[in-house]
Amino acid sequence: MKPFRSTMFPTISGARTSCRPRGGFVLVVVTITIVLLTLAAYNYSGTMLVEHEAAMMGGRDVVARTAAESAVEYAATRIMERDTDDTINLFHDPETFRGRLLVDTAFDRTRLRWSIVAMDESGLSANGIRFGLATESAKFNINKLLEIQEAEEALPEEEQLGAVYLAASAIPNMTDDIVDAILDWLDTDDERRAAGAESIDYEALAVPYSCRNGPMESIEELLKVQGVTPDLFYGEDDNHNGVLDPGEDDNGDGLLDLGWKAYLTAESRERNTTPDGEPKINLNQGQMTELYDAVEEQFGAEAASFIVAFRLAGTDYVEQGTPNTESGIQDQISRNDIDLTVVPTYYFTSIYELIGGETFPTKMISGVDKSFTSPWTEDANSLLNEFPELEQAFTITDDAFVEGRVNINQARVEVLRTIPNMPDNVPDLILSSRPPIDLAGGSSTVLARRNTAAWLLAEGLIDLQTLRD
Repeated sequence: MKPFRSTMFPTISGARTSCRPRGGFVLVVVTITIVLLTLAAYNYSGTMLVEHEAAMMGGRDVVARTAAESAVEYAATRIMERDTDDTINLFHDPETFRGRLLVDTAFDRTRLRWSIVAMDESGLSANGIRFGLATESAKFNINKLLEIQEAEEALPEEEQLGAVYLAASAIPNMTDDIVDAILDWLDTDDERRAAGAESIDYEALAVPYSCRNGPMESIEELLKVQGVTPDLFYGEDDNHNGVLDPGEDDNGDGLLDLGWKAYLTAESRERNTTPDGEPKINLNQGQMTELYDAVEEQFGAEAASFIVAFRLAGTDYVEQGTPNTESGIQDQISRNDIDLTVVPTYYFTSIYELIGGETFPTKMISGVDKSFTSPWTEDANSLLNEFPELEQAFTITDDAFVEGRVNINQARVEVLRTIPNMPDNVPDLILSSRPPIDLAGGSSTVLARRNTAAWLLAEGLIDLQTLRD
């Protein structure tokens, strides 16, 4: 009998299997798919986190801008209140302008405060800043250059000493050539000065433009003038904090170059009205009866008589001018016995001419000419207490705005030196007499008594004639 052999299973001995290696293609595809999905999910998650952060930052930006707008509106309100309340301190008041809480939350990051910060133009503070408002009147109005030159051209030739170049030279890095170019930009003609430039020169540039031939509307317009560079205009103070920080000393001289933007403006102006918005009394108006009546109503007969007599007869410190009106009065008209049919030929060039003067003999109806003495004396108390009221009430022009006056209490010493007829030593005296900037805002007490330039005379920094000039 033959041994049984199963045909279902091969024998072990000497047998060879027919199995082939299996490929791992599906596993690789699955692995790659999982990796891609993981990366996609990670990228999506990262994108969502970025979008969330961006949305949060955008929201904070909107809130911050709104807070800044609130600060602007608050400052505008304080300025309006200052028109009727001289005790309001806008110059340096940390309690009012530093770290004001707008939105309070439990988290420091979402708590919202605002501050109003300005550079300390006097350089007397330790960190170069103060908490208060800055005024464009602390800068020299570039449009005044043409006015200074035109005023000097009206003088005899021997008295013309180049006042416009002298004034501009007080601004760091300013040259006579650039002054010529600025004057050509401002004047209405097309005649080129020695080192100036007119429209024909600017129109030949790669990007042509024309001269303004009129007052600048913003100080940035100065960058269009021949010879003016961004370095001259902006200086080295990149963050505008008034301090030389690391990386700002471009020329390596160890001194901070503030640039012309810190000294110059084209927008300093004041409303020529009383604090209540009413027209001021024009000391140079043509009708003497109206002038007398307006002054008498507010300041009394003595003040009205002096002012009218000043216009009719003059004083020893004013020159006679040309009549700008004819009397045309046939009947006899008088106030306080002063003959008002006389045509006025003297004019105020400054309200400081009201101080301490005596008129020449004035024609009286009685036939006996009479001189009148100013009721406002050089006494310090009179100057500090009474003159602010005069400045609020009187003007020498009918213009709606007074352009380019310099605030001597806040201007830098370089700007003070641009003021025509300013004695050489007075700018430094003004700077040294300023109260130091302190965190308590104590300087406001001193500045409150210096709200007109009359304090210079009251404290002996200048004489009366210099103040009048």
